[in-house]
Amino acid sequence: MRSRPLCNPVLFPTHRSQHCETCFKTRIPASAAAATTTSKSARELERCSVCKKRYYCDRTCFTVAWKGWHRWICADKDMEDLDYEMLKMIVMSIERLRNGSFRDTISSAAPDASTTATTAGMPLQEPLELTAYVFSTLMGHSTVSDPGTLAKYEEIATRVREQLIQIKFPFKSSVSQGEPPSVQELIQYLCRFHCNNFSIHDAQLFTMAEGTFPVGALFNHSCRPNAIVMYEGQIQIVRALEDIEVGQEVCSSYVDNGVQRQERRLLLKEKYYFDCHCPRCEEEEEGEGDEKEESKDMVESESKKTADQRKTGFRILDDLIEGDQDGPNGDGKVDGEWLTKQFEAIILPGAKSLQMVGPPLKAPKIFTRASFTSYILHSLVPLIQSGATEAEYRARLFDVYGKLQSTEHCQPKPFTTTVMTHATSFFNTCLEHQSWRLASKIGCFILAQYLMIYPRHHPLVGLHGFTLAKSLWNDVEAGMTSVRLSYEILGLTRRILKVSHGIQRGDENGDLVREVEAFMKTVETELGSSPLPSPSA
Repeated sequence: MRSRPLCNPVLFPTHRSQHCETCFKTRIPASAAAATTTSKSARELERCSVCKKRYYCDRTCFTVAWKGWHRWICADKDMEDLDYEMLKMIVMSIERLRNGSFRDTISSAAPDASTTATTAGMPLQEPLELTAYVFSTLMGHSTVSDPGTLAKYEEIATRVREQLIQIKFPFKSSVSQGEPPSVQELIQYLCRFHCNNFSIHDAQLFTMAEGTFPVGALFNHSCRPNAIVMYEGQIQIVRALEDIEVGQEVCSSYVDNGVQRQERRLLLKEKYYFDCHCPRCEEEEEGEGDEKEESKDMVESESKKTADQRKTGFRILDDLIEGDQDGPNGDGKVDGEWLTKQFEAIILPGAKSLQMVGPPLKAPKIFTRASFTSYILHSLVPLIQSGATEAEYRARLFDVYGKLQSTEHCQPKPFTTTVMTHATSFFNTCLEHQSWRLASKIGCFILAQYLMIYPRHHPLVGLHGFTLAKSLWNDVEAGMTSVRLSYEILGLTRRILKVSHGIQRGDENGDLVREVEAFMKTVETELGSSPLPSPSA
């Protein structure tokens, strides 16, 4: 599903020189642009000659911005405050829409097939009037907000209202009757924005801006989402991560569902004011209910229900990944020498073994980082490569959870989020120092952890797989064995990114998939005329 923002999203000050303020095209240095093409998407950005803070592709994008909003904010020094800027942009957008002077900046800045086409007869973005209406229905939770936060919002709202009066912004609609919204109305806008805003990221998931996408905000949260929020410029894309049945709710994740339960709950409560009751979290509450005094029949029934859920549910996952111990003394303190010993024991999987779908594997006698990596990759990757149904994949995943829970493991526990954090940091260090063999082993361990925690088609899994494949390809010491494994991981990466990023030509998300495919051709060339067969994507 494609949805538009209510107003122009707000780029973070540190990213303004890298993206066009109107269409969010990424800056490409002049040297690179000259070597490739002269198209708008491959040119140096031009800075506003007045404020010298906002950047644009060319005169077209600047004209759209100037008529739409930039002339009203160009000389405003308070625009460095993101809440202030977003509030002012929202007010101006709503008023221009009410008085009929709103120009569709998305279509104006990028009048090509990707923004004007339809799918099955339906427009790719909802009408602007619907966007504004949905924003008016969103919850702001002002009655339960922190008094300090409300006081801050009142101060921002007062400044914005005074500024709008000072610059003589034309409030012409019958609703406004020549006056900007009251301070209380502006506070409500800020509350809605705070509880419903989105962090906008690029194809690599690097956050660069914040935006108000009212329709996207209607989707509820789940710690095990079946959809992911992506972006193409200023357009928000909600993509299914798995097959979704008729009548099944479509949910995205408001927070990183890779963090531990307590942190997730705290983030959701502080920003969105709710206790999560998704399948992954609700099971714990039902388990905690066993401690309450109930009748004997109710206790037995609830105990059986909880036991079944813990055997097959996502509740097992949170038990597995919790823990803050790591290092030789279990105090969380690690160094490169100790980490090297932990990961050197990992044996990289054979390329063909990642294609063989078989019955559930027998768990090792004890789970170490090495045996965990091998067990997860051989259990789950073949199902992804073969295009198994969600029911088949989930059944195998729950079987894996059960064995991880019931089998002895080394100390510190090898699959906690704390261990993953240290592994990720050490992986990046190894890449920086071009220690390809060790980086490949750590990368396989991280891939195993990602598959354990995230949905199989989550973009984090695909992006990490791409980096891992490059590391394997660079490991010349391992010879063709590493090259074949790189090719297999690339096939996995392509399959995942086609789901999470799509294959639309002309946008950064689809271009990433084609970058993976181009690298696969490079690896195929090195493998020769008979590359390792890979399941059709």
